[in-house]
Amino acid sequence: MSATAMSPATSATSLLLLHTWGGDARTWAPALRFLCAGGRAAEAPDLPGHGERAAEPFTLAGALETALSHAADHPADHPAGHPADHLVDRPADRPVDVVGSGLGALVALALARQRPGSVRSLTLVGFPPAGGPAAAGRLAETEERLRRAGTAAFARSYVDGTLRGPDPARRELLRRSMAATRPRTLLDSLRATLGWADDEPPRPPGPPCLVLRGAYDERVGADAAKTLAGQLGGTYGVVADAGHVAYLDEPEAFAAVLADFHHGLDRAAAGPAAVPGPAGRSGTEPVPPVRHSSDPPTRRSPSAER
Repeated sequence: MSATAMSPATSATSLLLLHTWGGDARTWAPALRFLCAGGRAAEAPDLPGHGERAAEPFTLAGALETALSHAADHPADHPAGHPADHLVDRPADRPVDVVGSGLGALVALALARQRPGSVRSLTLVGFPPAGGPAAAGRLAETEERLRRAGTAAFARSYVDGTLRGPDPARRELLRRSMAATRPRTLLDSLRATLGWADDEPPRPPGPPCLVLRGAYDERVGADAAKTLAGQLGGTYGVVADAGHVAYLDEPEAFAAVLADFHHGLDRAAAGPAAVPGPAGRSGTEPVPPVRHSSDPPTRRSPSAER
């Protein structure tokens, strides 16, 4: 399907979905019915040390290799029973729209920098993490809590303090995934995420970029996300009513924000005669504005993780 003839419910460009810290491919399941509306193709791999790859050690290099294999010129194989088995096979010769949340955002950014020709657009969700002393403090606190409480209790506390949505099934997806992840993997992947800018300062990755956060994300503030968007030459967007893991908190609203962003790129590719974007800008704008709500006043939920 060409960009000019596509259904308003979908885009011809496939999605590569990279999960949050402690999550796995299955945590994308609630959002897939909206993200794949109209038959849009998508892939959601497990990163090393997560999901069906829990026995593997986590390294950023290994996670990048996973992303590269799914953005390569051939579809990746998926084991039987994996959620990706139910996704539509993507065209093998087209760049993908990469979406990463938390840890997945770190991997997505690395992918866009290393292989920009394979990435049509980049969406970073719940990113950047805290830096400096706050990052060191969070890593030390997480290590101590894992040691004292164990992974299962830590996972329950983390999910209760992170997800805003009341749906128990969505909470269970993240809780089970995190509880099945080895403590060393959680610490190694958290260390990599918190140190994301240590070796390489923020710079435009090449493809159009959207920095997206939940309106009530208590780990990534609006100012930090807006600053990163500016550093990357991208756009800042908000998912109303969502917290840090926006794709699990508000999957339908999350998919709607992505659809606006991606359809803006579709319109730009269609040329000057394309229909204006959602904010009245011309469809030739490479990255149309996609802000969907004002940020609410900062507040902490009583159940938020300390």
